[in-house]
Amino acid sequence: MLLRVFGIILLLGWTVISTSAQTTWTKGYIVTNPGDTIRGKIKETTPGQRSVQIVFRGNNSDEKIRYKPFNIKGFHVNERYYESKIYDVDVDLNYGFGVFMERMNKGIVQIYHYWNTDKDRGFTQTFIENDGDYLLEVNFMRFKWQMAKYFEEYPELQARIKDGEFKKKDLMKIVDEYNRWKENEW
Repeated sequence: MLLRVFGIILLLGWTVISTSAQTTWTKGYIVTNPGDTIRGKIKETTPGQRSVQIVFRGNNSDEKIRYKPFNIKGFHVNERYYESKIYDVDVDLNYGFGVFMERMNKGIVQIYHYWNTDKDRGFTQTFIENDGDYLLEVNFMRFKWQMAKYFEEYPELQARIKDGEFKKKDLMKIVDEYNRWKENEW
């Protein structure tokens, strides 16, 4: 009996220690809504959790602060930058959900990845945004048609998209070329 009680206590103790040891903090920073950068550590979580909230600890502080989208402009961790965005489930509705999306590039047109969860599964969605305009989900089933329409302002690029020069995997190339063209137009 005593051996059984000791075994249970040992098992519970190991569970508590291993659970607390799994919390990992990584150097990063947050950008406040007024635009200030605060350095510290961000708790490592799953992509799905990171899409809706982060836990932050400032340098020289043990206080843990939970931030949700639009509590801050964004955050940087593991060489990745995330921004607060509105995720419109249905563009016909006049509201959406605040989420953190990973920004994949800089420039006039930006690419964002969003880790969405649908109960038991998670998946990544890709969006593009033209200089703060609305977010457009990239439809990879109608990629050529959608990208040709989106970049119609640059006829040479539009023609190359229509001709099939670019595939779905070339989204970053298309956006980079458009951004260089647009910057030279100004």
